[in-house]
Amino acid sequence: MEPLRVTGPDYMFIDQNLALKEIYDIGWSLPDIYVINSVGIVTARDEFTLAHTAEDIWKRVQSLLSDEIENARTAHRLGRDSRDWTVAGAITDLTLEPLTRDRVKPVHYRPFDTRQTYVTGRSRGFLSYPRMAIWNRLGANNVALVSSRFTKGESFAHALVTNAMIEKIIMSPNTSNNGFIFPLYDSPEGRNENFSADFRAFIESRYEHPYTPEEILGYIYAVLHAPTYRTRYAEFLRIDFPRVPFPDSADAFETLSGLGWALVQAHLLRELSRRGLAAYHGKGDHTVEDVRYSPEEQAVAINKTQCLKPVPQAVWEFHIGGYRVLEKYLKSRKGRVLTLDEINHVSAVADSLAFTIEQMARIDEAYRAAFPDRG
Repeated sequence: MEPLRVTGPDYMFIDQNLALKEIYDIGWSLPDIYVINSVGIVTARDEFTLAHTAEDIWKRVQSLLSDEIENARTAHRLGRDSRDWTVAGAITDLTLEPLTRDRVKPVHYRPFDTRQTYVTGRSRGFLSYPRMAIWNRLGANNVALVSSRFTKGESFAHALVTNAMIEKIIMSPNTSNNGFIFPLYDSPEGRNENFSADFRAFIESRYEHPYTPEEILGYIYAVLHAPTYRTRYAEFLRIDFPRVPFPDSADAFETLSGLGWALVQAHLLRELSRRGLAAYHGKGDHTVEDVRYSPEEQAVAINKTQCLKPVPQAVWEFHIGGYRVLEKYLKSRKGRVLTLDEINHVSAVADSLAFTIEQMARIDEAYRAAFPDRG
């Protein structure tokens, strides 16, 4: 029997391809690229502190303040207090200053699923841990990368972009596979890049070109979506943040950067060619009752009389992190009457996922050309 070789810094008591790990470790880990990063927020009461609309959360915080503690606990089904969230603590937090609508803010809750919450900025209040050091830096002009440190029990598909703060398990229902957010800039206005000095020096030395933060993000996003990268380094992607390799060729970098930036825009639903996927069919009350997919009809039924089609099977089965995207979005709305915005959003997401599948194939071709010795 061959003895197990245990090496630092991870000291993993499992067999590893150490030659492959040496190649992988040459890449840059995400926390070494980005200065500022954080795990997502913890609400401790998702069902109460997050709402589908801004109006719903606004009414909810007003209602909480108008009631006694135990009445509020019963009325809102808040359950027992925990170490980091109590009904009394939430009420006290909301009373420390007048309620204002500008504290209602979006949270990227699950892939392509944004909710609304109320933000006081204090921990162990209405929200358990709001991570304000990150939240205060986000805005329309500051896109952020989302990934995970671990992907235990899941194949690596843990890459997304956002303009909003994220919830902790945005990437996976497995709590060990928490989502981390890496803003591109250090402020909502997008003034100063959030790259480390060492990483910036590496990029400019390697390519002798001052690539913009957006170009660099495009490159990173492409690599994280390359199927060859995901498959080749699967065993290492399970145990720590992704490490990003950089090619010798500036042309290869730029090709991948362009492909990745197009994917960033598609995932932000900014620049997206519409294909007419997941169109809404049928008459009814628009209530999500039982979400079922029919591969034969390429249709997603939400109740007995209404469905969304066409939805190709590859689009229906597409995962981001540990979630099948369209299924998670619709099933999380069981019992809810879908709004026109939600119906249109599902169609846009289906179009985005179809583009993603095609773009990942183009990215993989460029990735293999950029790293011919690492295929």
